[in-house]
This record gives sequence, structure tokens and C-alpha cells, in this order.
Amino acid sequence: MRKARVLFVSQEITPYLDETHIGKISRRLPQAIQERGKEIRTFMPKYGNINERRHQLHEVIRLSGMNIVINNADHPLIIKVASIPTARMQVYFIDNDDYFHRKSVLNRQSNRKIL
Repeated sequence: MRKARVLFVSQEITPYLDETHIGKISRRLPQAIQERGKEIRTFMPKYGNINERRHQLHEVIRLSGMNIVINNADHPLIIKVASIPTARMQVYFIDNDDYFHRKSVLNRQSNRKIL
């Protein structure tokens, strides 16, 4: 029998951004799904404050180069991947300078940007 497939998308995942409640849940939930025998792919935006060298991000050539059309304008997407070794889990990053280049993330509790 074929494994069930799950796509998990989050705005933040620990350890790539500062630790928040959502980030911790987004880190643990995909791992728990994977440990229950499901095939999972986890995606998040590649914000400008995510350190590519420290987290060992590298481009996934077969997934990169796609365009998404928003308001009749093409926006190229670059997909990068990194692993969380303690979880044996990969996280795919959606990289697009028009949307995710900023170096701050909105803090929903106070509606201020965190630098």
C-alpha cells in the first residue's frame, strides 16, 4: 500500500527563525506525521534573515525556475532545501526577492516587526 502524502506549509519553523510558539509547533508537527509513516514535504518562505550558510541551504534545481503569476506579473520561484538532522527531516524554502527578501518577520502579538 502506498504511503499517504502530506504537504505542510508554515510561515516559520524553528530553528530557521527565532523561536516562537508557531515555529515550535511547525517544527514538531511534521516530524510527528513523518514518524507515523506518512510521506511529508515541509515548505516555508526563505526570508532575508535566514542564514543560508549556517543552515546549509542549497538550491533544488529540479524544482527551481517555476514562475507564479500574480496580478498578470510573473514572479520566479527558487526552491532551496535544508535538513534538520535531529529530526531526519527536510525543509524546502520558497525564495523570491519580491515577497520574502525582507530581514524582519511580523510579530503577531504586538503587530510590530522583529529585527
